[in-house]
Amino acid sequence: MRNNNGNNRWTVVAGGLLVQIVLGTVYAFSVFVKPLEAEFGWDRTTTQWAFSFALATFAIVMIPAGRLQDRIGPRKVATMGGVLLGLSFILSALLVRPEYPWILYLTYGVVGGAGIGFAYVCPISAAMKWYPDKRGLITGFAVAGFGAGALFFAGPASTLLLPTAKGGAEAMGISQVLLVGLGIKHGHGFGIGWQAFFVLHGVVCSSIVVLGSMFLRNPPAGWLPEGWSPPRGKEKHTKLDVDWHAMLDTPLACMIWLTFIFGATSGLMAIGQWKPMMSAILQGQSFAPEWMGTFGRFVEPVGILAIFNALGRIFWGKISDIIDRPRAMMMMFLAQGMAFMMLASVESVTAVFLASAWVGLNFGGNFALFPSSAADYFGTKNLGINYGWIFTAYGVAGILGPVVGGVLFDSTEQYLIPFVFAGTLCFIAAASSVMVWMMGRNHLKELGFDAA
Repeated sequence: MRNNNGNNRWTVVAGGLLVQIVLGTVYAFSVFVKPLEAEFGWDRTTTQWAFSFALATFAIVMIPAGRLQDRIGPRKVATMGGVLLGLSFILSALLVRPEYPWILYLTYGVVGGAGIGFAYVCPISAAMKWYPDKRGLITGFAVAGFGAGALFFAGPASTLLLPTAKGGAEAMGISQVLLVGLGIKHGHGFGIGWQAFFVLHGVVCSSIVVLGSMFLRNPPAGWLPEGWSPPRGKEKHTKLDVDWHAMLDTPLACMIWLTFIFGATSGLMAIGQWKPMMSAILQGQSFAPEWMGTFGRFVEPVGILAIFNALGRIFWGKISDIIDRPRAMMMMFLAQGMAFMMLASVESVTAVFLASAWVGLNFGGNFALFPSSAADYFGTKNLGINYGWIFTAYGVAGILGPVVGGVLFDSTEQYLIPFVFAGTLCFIAAASSVMVWMMGRNHLKELGFDAA
């Protein structure tokens, strides 16, 4: 079925980007680490558990969210996610106490993670259904906002999270909060405090996700882009339709899942602590010259990581359209493993800059390659729930990465061992990618499709 309604299919990508930018602020969790530790006297492992609960819940909720999205469409499900995410920050501000860190795990971790899970799957599934002709590239665009969310969030959040004014200084007004929040102005050495910030952020999150959700929709059944036909020999791939029960019975799905765990664990171990980690290496030095003012945050470690996290999703998505997903995975994981091994001896500002870019670029590629692989091998009709099951690997990685990284730091008070551990996992992921390639070919042949 061909339909000219596809002429405005870019609106789906635009709406998805809005949703994903807000959801991607979870990757700036490291900006909460020092304020929470200072406010409540918690250690690094305690704060990292909140990040782990959020990521694990995000992954688990993707399963029912994906199934619901396949049934009722992306708009309603993404809206539900936006409401839950906003509510999680508001509840955290009202309920969290020093002696009860588990409340943060329930509010930010479980409720917030559920909100991300409900909203995250919708732009990916909708975009791939609208773009069978550019599956890898468009998946990269659809999730690029998730990688870029930390870029827009980390700098303003770091300022607004500072304690409120003391000693008679005038508190920040609404206009000042707005200017700092947009990244236009620096603060004056104080902010609005973590509680007020959580409330503000919760309201903003809900509003933007609900707005972006209004642009999400699925194409009519059987829709194909005007003037496009599947490549010769792969015409039947558009009819590939494997439900989640059958998918989970395949060794291929298990191997994709394990590869995702190895690759994501290494990245999340670093991202959860990237700001304090890089600050320790830089020892007060800055990438940004003074003339850049507030825009200097774009060339600080968290900003660079976020920029290349977003670009990596597009870059590796496009590469995978050319050379196929497993080959792209292997190249990406080898490059990431070498980066982590080199980070063990990084000391210069230039090296930290390059490391932030390289780690972000390769970590971001995970979120273009794995959903595209699920669509390649199991079809797009049930992609929401199929990818939801595969994405549980991210939940496992979300616990292993931040928590193991936090424990290793608390026990050694240095980052050498976490870097080496992360690099080793990447090399294992590269080897697993070769297995995905071999098993994927056999899987498609068994279904009667061209595996070339």
